[in-house]
Amino acid sequence: MYVIVAAVATEPRCPDRLIHMPMSILKKYARPAALLILVMVTAVGTYKFLTGDWTDVVSYWAAHLRIIPILVAFSILDVALESLAWMWSYTRLKIAAFDGRGAIVYLAGRAGLLMPAQLGRLIRPDAMVRLGRAPMLDCLKAETVLFVLDGVSVLALLAGLIVYRINPLLAVPAAAFLIAIAVYSGDRIADRLAHTHYKFAPGFWWSWSTLGVVMVQMAGWVAHGFALYVVIMGLPGAMTLWDSLFFGPGSAVLGTGTGLPGGIGATEGLLGASLSFREVPVEHLAIAVAAFRLITFWIWIPIGWFALMLLRGRGMAMQQEKAL
Repeated sequence: MYVIVAAVATEPRCPDRLIHMPMSILKKYARPAALLILVMVTAVGTYKFLTGDWTDVVSYWAAHLRIIPILVAFSILDVALESLAWMWSYTRLKIAAFDGRGAIVYLAGRAGLLMPAQLGRLIRPDAMVRLGRAPMLDCLKAETVLFVLDGVSVLALLAGLIVYRINPLLAVPAAAFLIAIAVYSGDRIADRLAHTHYKFAPGFWWSWSTLGVVMVQMAGWVAHGFALYVVIMGLPGAMTLWDSLFFGPGSAVLGTGTGLPGGIGATEGLLGASLSFREVPVEHLAIAVAAFRLITFWIWIPIGWFALMLLRGRGMAMQQEKAL
């Protein structure tokens, strides 16, 4: 009997290896693969642009400068809705955020868009602690809540869009079902954390406030998709509003999921592949993707740094007041 037990105990766990091996390979090669996609898309797009009828492309964008204000408006709406969700998440944990300084703190987080693995999210909790709004643990809990609900909102949107292609009448119920499952699971997990430092108030997740935050974030993702549609709606090909609402948020989420700084490379590669799949000519891809990312991503980084400088100035002023 002891021999049998020993043999079972020492037997290699092949199923576990089969499960963990693909995950380790994925983690190891995700970033190089994203970089390779970026290089390939950039090289092919640049080659086709330089060797193709690029004068038509330039003249097209020169004749459609009017779309830039519309694109900027949707980008601002996207950021404004995200900031509302951020302030709401902090307020739910009794942290004052609905004021001018709270808005500046949110924008300061945009300075960390280029940090890998979502580390830029730590800028805002640190700023709130420096302003004396709350302890670091409470701020990190608020950021965690926001991150989780943001993921729920975009997954619900994508699920609703997929179901819409099958049966439009089931799109909203499908998205609502996914949200309900997510927040119900959140309460069940919170019950297990009830006696730890990470506890939440009873019914924190399963509440109208949670649904409100999810809906605000989902509206932000819709604005993000509309911004992509503004860029591509006049391009040749079969790209539709549905494609923009699906591929815009989808590429951003998948790009960020690679852990690359700002999803740079992966997001552009996925967007380029999506447009190419929808038969948008290759010579248009580089300009279309660059225009979209410039307004919805790059332009917010200097704004974030400006907000950081404002916070630093106000922080120094607060220290001088305390010294007096």
